[in-house]
Amino acid sequence: MCELFAMSSQHPVKLVYQLRQFATHGGQRFSNHDGWGIVFAQPCDAYLFKEPAEGATSALERLVVSNPPLSNMVMAHVRRATAGHPALCNTHPFRRTVRGEVLSFAHNGDLPELRAAHANTAALHDCVGQTDSELAFMLLLERLTILGETALPADRLDVFAGFCHDMRRYGDCNFLYSEGERLFVHADRRRYEQSDGTLSEPRAPGLHICEIPSEKLVWRTRGASIEKTHAGSQVLVASVPLGDGHWDDLPQGTVLIIERGEEILRA
Repeated sequence: MCELFAMSSQHPVKLVYQLRQFATHGGQRFSNHDGWGIVFAQPCDAYLFKEPAEGATSALERLVVSNPPLSNMVMAHVRRATAGHPALCNTHPFRRTVRGEVLSFAHNGDLPELRAAHANTAALHDCVGQTDSELAFMLLLERLTILGETALPADRLDVFAGFCHDMRRYGDCNFLYSEGERLFVHADRRRYEQSDGTLSEPRAPGLHICEIPSEKLVWRTRGASIEKTHAGSQVLVASVPLGDGHWDDLPQGTVLIIERGEEILRA
């Protein structure tokens, strides 16, 4: 099953091994071999690395992990294709620029009736690939565009929460959405890959969250590390807990905003 990972930090940090361990889910440990992608947010733009191949054996992935850019927000995805063939246009995270702001989106789950329900709509015509995930992104952007760019974070979270509620009618939808360094999260249910390679029925939790103590300049677990230049808080979100840190389940239907290493709003 597809898997999600994100990090938000108070100060720019170098994140090492979480991304490598996460990428090994892309083909080595689980059958997520249809693509991978990573976004490193920057103040006015974002690095985006992705390809429609196994993250576990990717030369590009090894290059990115060996020297990751400093960033306040990282979003990653490994893909097991259910809608849309393995191709760059179907590989998460998806990216758009609206009014000069870089927006990124990744999804874990299945929304099998979404495209049929929005046939011949502007949102569907704006899609580059064939995934229900990209269409969901376009539908979210439509709602946020109507709201306007000057809306407060609480208003934007309300729109995001309403969108996620509507998407749950179509299937499973764990979402990561970023506006620059501001990260929106929605936790739902997910399918888990079983020992025989089959997938379980959807069940909660769809996402987990971990807070790293702010005073730690170097945080390590099982070889994982976050290297900081200043004391400050970090928050990690992942489909499957990575390492030995304290991970909490996010209840189904949770929506929240994380910015600069702090959860600023939850609904």
